[in-house]
Amino acid sequence: MVTRRKILIGAGLTTLGIGGYVYDRGLRLPTLHLDPRALNNTFSLDDDIQVIVNEVIRTPIKEENTAELEACFRAFAPEPSLTFSAKKSGSISISVDNISPEAQLQTNAPGQVREEVSNTKRLLVIQTKAEQSIKLEWQLPDFGEYTFASIGDTGGDKELDWCIQRASDLGAKFLLHLGDFNYQDGDYDRSIKAFNNSPIPIYVTIGNHDFHDEGAIYPQFLREIGPLNNAFNIGKTRFANIDTAANVLPYGAGQRGALFERMIKDSNYTDTVCFTHCPLHDPDPNSHHDMGSSGERDWLINAMKKVGAKTLLSGHIHIYHRSDFDGIDNIIVGQGLGHQDLLINDDASKIVLGHVDKNGAVKYTAEPLAMPLEAHCHPRIDPVKESLRGGEHSELIEMLDKVCRT
Repeated sequence: MVTRRKILIGAGLTTLGIGGYVYDRGLRLPTLHLDPRALNNTFSLDDDIQVIVNEVIRTPIKEENTAELEACFRAFAPEPSLTFSAKKSGSISISVDNISPEAQLQTNAPGQVREEVSNTKRLLVIQTKAEQSIKLEWQLPDFGEYTFASIGDTGGDKELDWCIQRASDLGAKFLLHLGDFNYQDGDYDRSIKAFNNSPIPIYVTIGNHDFHDEGAIYPQFLREIGPLNNAFNIGKTRFANIDTAANVLPYGAGQRGALFERMIKDSNYTDTVCFTHCPLHDPDPNSHHDMGSSGERDWLINAMKKVGAKTLLSGHIHIYHRSDFDGIDNIIVGQGLGHQDLLINDDASKIVLGHVDKNGAVKYTAEPLAMPLEAHCHPRIDPVKESLRGGEHSELIEMLDKVCRT
């Protein structure tokens, strides 16, 4: 593995990842009061089997899936459930992605369900009986003290793969992805594949690059990753996924506002961790690469305080920065491309770990992302390499060429 501890690149690399800062998030289409419909929680398979799901979406069957699968699903919370009601006896083969390897399947028909576990994927064969309902529900063990990771702005290539592996290697039970995995052609499909083949579950908030690509592309996110706003808990710790991918009016409308209303009524948590794409503020006084609206920012701060949230984890700006902003601990960790190490010749790129104690309280540390040079071996870096040839960075470019040919 080639590291970059002694390598220094000038500002030329800013065009590679940091140039993404300048994209205008634009106006949400649809706006919050015209949100996409809530995700379906009821499906039919072959008109003979009714499926009711909780914290799961039905996803398309991919070419790489075996031909005998009748349906594929993806969990967007740690303890999902599915209930199958059949009109007649038979056999169903399904897959369910994004479930913790430690989660245990509970069912009311244990002799009729066969489960195979592969990382976060579950393959199941279910033997149905006429007029019988079979419930599948996954439950986490009591973790006691545990760690989770968060990072954003990874794109959807080898950098994303490294961020997932790094989170797992650091002992994280799951990863909160803070948006922007869609920077170049093919990133969406590569990211979904990476999410579903991860060694740990990944819960994703939508970024500005993920909802807009020459038009609104919400449907792909909703169809293959999960809802734009949702909350789940592990013991006494609640995690809330908040959509800030675009400027919106009215601030508290739609599914986002409804989520906060539900959370206000359910306050029995030690800690509530909100994760989103856009930060509350930009620490650079000469830039405004943040939520983009003081009204939206103030609404979100007040809404977070009402539900007892102390922390907002966000990406969008390709830096690591932590500050108290009006009583909210806003942690910006948008360094998923790992370029900052190259720019300043140091372990500047960070991944944030949340350490949850047995009572559900969370403390945070920032760990080096330590991304290897090989993670940049894909076409996005080629224009930058060409711009740096023949100058003071020739030695580095030769090293990159050598590594990427290996």
